[in-house]
Amino acid sequence: MGGRALCSDGKIRTLKRIAETADTFFSVPAAVTVKGKTVSGFVSVDSIADLEGLPVPGRPAVVRFIAVSYGRNAQALPEGAYREA
Repeated sequence: MGGRALCSDGKIRTLKRIAETADTFFSVPAAVTVKGKTVSGFVSVDSIADLEGLPVPGRPAVVRFIAVSYGRNAQALPEGAYREA
């Protein structure tokens, strides 16, 4: 199983690993590689430009990667709002 996701720096990255099952209704644990370092977090499906996670009619869906802020390499990705790719 694999995929790609939009990261908080606006780049689309290949998922290094992704869990077989979701840990909540809205997210699945995953990890990406940023400058040779593994960043852990989770993926979620949102509408483009929708930061509250609510579906917006007419906006395409996008898979977003959200880094765990207390993770070992979390500083490799910026915190806060996503930039549009």
